[in-house]
Amino acid sequence: MLRHFLLSRLLRMLVVFFIIVLLNFLLPRAMPGDPASILANEYNLPVETVRILRSMWKLDRPLHEQFVAYIESLFTGQWGYSYKYFPRAVYELVMERLPWTLLLQGTTSLTVSTVGMLLGVLAGWRRGTRADVSITVSAILVYAVPYYWLALMLQYAFGYVLRIFPVAHAVTPGAVHASFLEYAADVLWHLALPVLAVTLTAYASYTLMTRNSMVDVLEEDFIFVARAKGLPERIVMKHAVRNALLPPLTMLAIRLGHIVGGAVITETVFSYPGVGYLIYESIIYKDYPVLNAAFFMLAITVIAANFAADLLYAAVDPRIRYVRRG
Repeated sequence: MLRHFLLSRLLRMLVVFFIIVLLNFLLPRAMPGDPASILANEYNLPVETVRILRSMWKLDRPLHEQFVAYIESLFTGQWGYSYKYFPRAVYELVMERLPWTLLLQGTTSLTVSTVGMLLGVLAGWRRGTRADVSITVSAILVYAVPYYWLALMLQYAFGYVLRIFPVAHAVTPGAVHASFLEYAADVLWHLALPVLAVTLTAYASYTLMTRNSMVDVLEEDFIFVARAKGLPERIVMKHAVRNALLPPLTMLAIRLGHIVGGAVITETVFSYPGVGYLIYESIIYKDYPVLNAAFFMLAITVIAANFAADLLYAAVDPRIRYVRRG
C-alpha cells in the first residue's frame, strides 16, 4: 500500500541520513594535519597562538567530545565560526555564497534537461534515421569528454583567444554598476561560460536516457492500438512523450538534490564564488565547521530529492505503491 511504501522510504532516509552525518564528521578529521597547523604555516603564527586556536576550536578534546559538540551545533543551527575566515560565522558565510550556487546550478539544470530531453525525444521518435544516429553518436562522444578539460578549453578559446567571456568570478571585480540592469548583464556575462561548459558535457546523459525510454515506449501495446485507431502522429507522439519523460524527470529531481555540492568542480575551475568553491577552499584549509555545514546541507537536499523522485514514481506508476513487504 501507499502508506507502507512511504514509511519504508522514510525509514531508509533516516538510516542514510545518520550514516551521512557520521561520515561528515569523520572524513574531514581523517585527513592529515589540522586547521590550526595549516593556518600557522601560512601566517607564521607563534606556538602559543596555535595552542589557543586548538583550544578555542575544541581540537584538543577527545574525538567523542568533538562529536557531541558537532551534533549539538548541527541540529541547533549554531554552526560556529569559520577557521579560514574567522571571525565570520559559518551560517553567514554559507548563506552569502548560496545564491550564486543556486543561480548557476538552477540555470544549468534548466538548460541541460531541456536540451537533453528535446534531443532524446527527437532521436527516439526518428529511430534508425540519420538524425537518430547523429544525435546518439555525438551524445556518446560528448559524454566521454572530461568536464574540467572542456571547461579549460572553453576558457582558453573564449576567454584568452577571442576574449568574448570572462574566465573567472561572478561579477567584474571592482566594477561600479550604474543600474540593476547593468549589474544583471554583468552577472549573466560571467555566467555564460560556466553554463555552456556544463550544458555541453551534461546534456548527453539526458539525451541517451530519453532516447532509450522513447524507444521502449514506442513498442508498447497502447502505441500500436493508438495507431491502429488512426490517431494522428502528433497525438501518438504526445502520449509517447508523456510516458517516456518519467526517467529523465527523475534524473532531474536527483540532479536538483545535488545543487549545493554539485558545483564544486565548476566553481573551482571558474573561481565562481558559490558554495562549491567554498567547499574546495574549506578542504584545503581543513575548515571543519564550513565542511560540516556544507555537507549537511548537501545531505538534506540529496535525500529530499531522492524521496521526491520516489513520490514521483509512485504518483505516475500505481504498481510501485503495492510493492510487497520485505
